Amino acid sequence: FVVWCLTKIGWFTNYSPSGVISAQKMIILGYEFETPASKYLLTLSIVCVMALLAKNMVRSSVGRSWMAVRDMDVAAEVIGFRLMRTKLLAFAVSSFYCGVAGALYAFAYLGTVEPDAYDLDLSFRILFMIIIGGVGSILGSFLGSAFIVLLPIFLNVFARGLSLPTSVASNLELMVFGALIIFFLIVEPHGLARLWQIGKEKLRLWPFPH
Repeated sequence: FVVWCLTKIGWFTNYSPSGVISAQKMIILGYEFETPASKYLLTLSIVCVMALLAKNMVRSSVGRSWMAVRDMDVAAEVIGFRLMRTKLLAFAVSSFYCGVAGALYAFAYLGTVEPDAYDLDLSFRILFMIIIGGVGSILGSFLGSAFIVLLPIFLNVFARGLSLPTSVASNLELMVFGALIIFFLIVEPHGLARLWQIGKEKLRLWPFPH
């Protein structure tokens, strides 16, 4: 429906002949963010603020109600949590975060707003970030994102070092992603965040674990 509106109704695309919406200039408090460095710093600052807010929200009563409903909604309702209100609030907050991420992706990275930019491949990559990083963990979101972004770079360097064809390198990337997702779903559902926590605990006790 969204794609149909963007292609059939000219008002949504500002009557652009190509159907592509050019992102407007980002001007905040009179300062224009036009260089890649300024856009990066703006995105980094927004990510830090949003992550800090999410961390504090998880530690609050709202976050505890979310975790209670997530773990067992029937038991949470028995002890007094309002399921409908809690789920709607979680949906609203997550939608707000997704909206901010989409706006930054369009204005600070792409420079255009078009439906083809948000394809199925991007959706799967975001899902892989969550699964590999760790579901229900703020740190896992950062670890999963870094892993998904850096792994193809390392695989391309590895394939180039072995003089492998480009098609083999792309298929190798898909195979590694699939194997890692199966591994984390079966062996460690909490992802890299849990592995990071286990590693910190072991290093804290090393070299006297007992």
